[in-house]
Amino acid sequence: MLVKAVSFRLESELPVQAKFLLEDFRLAVNSAIRAGLQTRATSRNALCKSVYKDFRTEHPGMYAQHLVSVFEVAASALKNHRKKVRKGQVGRIPYVHRLFMKTENQAYTLDRANGVIDLPIRAGCHVELKLVLSEYHRVFLNDASFSLGSLTLFADRVVIAFRTTELRPYIPESVVSLDTNERSLDGVFVSEGKGTPVKALFPQVAAIQQRHHGRRKRLQKKKSHDRRTSRRLCKREGKREHDRVECRMHQVANAVIDFAEENKAAIVLEDLKGVFKPREDKALNRRLSMWPRRKLHDFIEYKAQWRGVTVLKVDPRNSSRKCPKCGRLQDSRKGTEFACECGWHLDRHINASLNLLQTAVSKEMVGGLRFDPGALQHDVMMILYDPEKGARSEPNGASCVEAAA
Repeated sequence: MLVKAVSFRLESELPVQAKFLLEDFRLAVNSAIRAGLQTRATSRNALCKSVYKDFRTEHPGMYAQHLVSVFEVAASALKNHRKKVRKGQVGRIPYVHRLFMKTENQAYTLDRANGVIDLPIRAGCHVELKLVLSEYHRVFLNDASFSLGSLTLFADRVVIAFRTTELRPYIPESVVSLDTNERSLDGVFVSEGKGTPVKALFPQVAAIQQRHHGRRKRLQKKKSHDRRTSRRLCKREGKREHDRVECRMHQVANAVIDFAEENKAAIVLEDLKGVFKPREDKALNRRLSMWPRRKLHDFIEYKAQWRGVTVLKVDPRNSSRKCPKCGRLQDSRKGTEFACECGWHLDRHINASLNLLQTAVSKEMVGGLRFDPGALQHDVMMILYDPEKGARSEPNGASCVEAAA
């Protein structure tokens, strides 16, 4: 089952009854968290059995189904709290600050044609929420194969989960292997025994991150006498950075998935979990921690599930040091080209993608694929994503010109 959370803006201000519901829901969640710590409940069912009757008395005006959702949210917060305790991280008792409420699909109705939600508050009291619809929203509302899931209501928007059955992946006829780098995805596309280098560029991401990092540093220095204002302004800068980076990551992931689907190709990515270790260079650690490699991989993986594209994750260790022709390990940290004693030389990023491809083929056959590195077409380069044709350039430090500088 595939689940997609779609955010809708509200056409008008939230009704007063709904605002009271958000406040009651937050109060109930915090009370349920404290009750769960006292009773040592480890699941929603255990929490519901132990305190449901008391909560029905304390919150008589809340719809019963919303109260069950309260226990679900509280159980999730308690689960995260127990994880931190097991890891030895000293954490405070969880507390929900933000106004929101969550409910399941049995507790609301949605008019898909007009985009109107009928949400019960209590017995005899319902509110209607008019949603702002776009072509993107119509894709989910007009398709009957998407069933409704949970609804999460905030003060300014509604998030609805749509569910559908997972597509059966097609049988790959080719493969695209991608090496993830700070400013691009570099790889090789193999079809009918021939390989072609491919590249998806996103140099703007590093420029955006560097610019917003510098802004936060200046704000912290300028507002050092007022921590509250400093946190608020830095949070705003972080939100802008997150939105701009995420927009570009979505575009890169869409370009990769479109290319793979068009050529009926499987995608080979690096399994980067546990690969990066802290280093002595503080600036390098900051760059690596800001590098959105995991976000990009997550986008590619979940979009591939929706499109029926096969994604293989392989161990990337020594992929940049290994010669794909003879198997020797060489030091490739200097320069942009990998050179081996056997005479093999190639761009080190493309070379790493060849090693990832060989690992994937030996690990899990892709349509009986066989590929000789010597068949690589060195004089051809396919561009999967060009930033000049994607997101708009930003003169404030996120443009292609400044990124290249």
